[in-house]
Amino acid sequence: MLYDPVEHRPLGGDAWSEQLARDAIWRIAADAIGEYQGPETLWPNAAEDLEGEADAPFRNAYFGAAGMAWALDYLARREVAPEFGAARELAQRIHHDFMLAPELTSLEPAPAPSLFFGESGILLAAEALLGDGSQLAFLEAAINGSLDHPSLELCWGSPGTMTVALALWRASGEERWRTAWIASAERLLSEWRDLVWTQDLYGTRQQYVGAGHGFAGTAFALLGGQDLLGERAAMLVERVRDVLIALAQVEGTLAQWFPLAGTSEGRHPVQWCHGSPGIVTSLAGLPHDDETDRLLQAGGELTWQAGPLCKGAGLCHGTAGNAYAFLALFARSQDELWLRRARAFAMDAVADIERRRLKRGRGRYSLYTGDIGVAMLLQACLAGDRRFPFLEAAI
Repeated sequence: MLYDPVEHRPLGGDAWSEQLARDAIWRIAADAIGEYQGPETLWPNAAEDLEGEADAPFRNAYFGAAGMAWALDYLARREVAPEFGAARELAQRIHHDFMLAPELTSLEPAPAPSLFFGESGILLAAEALLGDGSQLAFLEAAINGSLDHPSLELCWGSPGTMTVALALWRASGEERWRTAWIASAERLLSEWRDLVWTQDLYGTRQQYVGAGHGFAGTAFALLGGQDLLGERAAMLVERVRDVLIALAQVEGTLAQWFPLAGTSEGRHPVQWCHGSPGIVTSLAGLPHDDETDRLLQAGGELTWQAGPLCKGAGLCHGTAGNAYAFLALFARSQDELWLRRARAFAMDAVADIERRRLKRGRGRYSLYTGDIGVAMLLQACLAGDRRFPFLEAAI
């Protein structure tokens, strides 16, 4: 089968309404602000996020305070959430505090200055909140420091920090950011020897396909700055399209991309980090042609048919992340069917986090696995905005 039905459930939640969406955003943000415990203790951790680590304050962007503070500030600036009054104080000290107590150091290879789990994401969030340039010298060093990380994927390695360099280049036009992006692009292109890149991750070497840890996320990072590649841009686009086609598993109007290139063994997840949703969100910027359009829409159809995820509502491996595939297809096709589907998933995700909050006794306070990711989706559905949180429009 193209996916595992036991990992999904029927669609639920209220029918979409703008007012219900706005109310939910405000409620999620207000709950998060109320649960903030100061710059040392930060937010309560979710047991599901600890992955064997001690129950200590986390500051990374993925499940730590940097992602939370960035999202709360993002929503408040759009006047859909209350102001997070402690944001500036937190931003001013979060990198310093992280350096005093580095996180996830037991992993192999270590996170280095990565976007989601290391310095780059923390510094990017702080700069987005402060807007005063105080983090930029540190950011430049962090981005350059990730250049040779062996993972070659978005979460831990240079593809993630490339998105930071590109955002800063677009915002400022400063040559140092363009130079940093090109240096990482040169390395990734030189390492692209097989059908997809080989990731050195968690002590093993494998060829992942999806957005979180594999080909799609790395291709996304390169495609975002293709205008900086000159004549090589056309080669990049053609090669990415060829891989999209080569790895697609198609049944009728449905398409899926399995986690590892060259094998169908194991789980067949339908989530942003592995599977069709992440393929669609990462590669929806490819030029239009009949086969690319057909496969991306088939990936969206699979995501819709599979339904919301049982494991949660978050961005990385939950219902909210899957909804961004529909927003990407709406942006690509202007077919409002996809916007309606994104909104249906968003309302389901609201109901899901509310059920879990009642059971747990509190919310889940992280950007990529928690409730604030659902608030980000709701705002995206209000605005018709396809950009994936923190990977795009972070600053």
